[in-house]
Amino acid sequence: MNFLNIFEDHVAGIFGATRAPFSFKKLAKQAARDMEDQTLVINGVNTAPALYTILIATDDDPMLAPFYPELSREVREFVKAQAEKRRYVFVGEPLVRFMIDPQLRAGKFSVFAENVDAPTLGRLYEEERAYQNGLGQNNSAASRAASAPRAGQQQFATPQQHPAAMPQQQPTPRSVRSPNSSTS
Repeated sequence: MNFLNIFEDHVAGIFGATRAPFSFKKLAKQAARDMEDQTLVINGVNTAPALYTILIATDDDPMLAPFYPELSREVREFVKAQAEKRRYVFVGEPLVRFMIDPQLRAGKFSVFAENVDAPTLGRLYEEERAYQNGLGQNNSAASRAASAPRAGQQQFATPQQHPAAMPQQQPTPRSVRSPNSSTS
């Protein structure tokens, strides 16, 4: 069984009888393509992007919100498996997060991968953990506003053969302005 089939089975298990608003198989394929497109050679090592942002439509957020932690974990594991197959490394444990793009129509999504340095990745994990701690009030991507790091503003760290220790808690949603990226 290939990674995509395993991913699809896991996502189907997350949603159960609930119908997903879009194809997570397409989402996984787009994440893998973005990973491939954004992989850089740093100090002679193929370094895959460690930050994956999945933009969703405002209308899809209420339905997806309860599933963000599990979906983030499944996308992260899929990306890690694809990177391992290609012998890519990351600067740290990949972070997958969901954000709202108010310009997307219901049932559409966009994925983009970014290369960030290890300190930036660590800071983003800290922000996600802080947000997780305040989730008791509202569990939707619309519940906070923040922007993703802008491409080209990070410095790149030397990749490590083993991912940096990152929190076990899963990333969660946030709102974002729409970057220039493709949609499903």
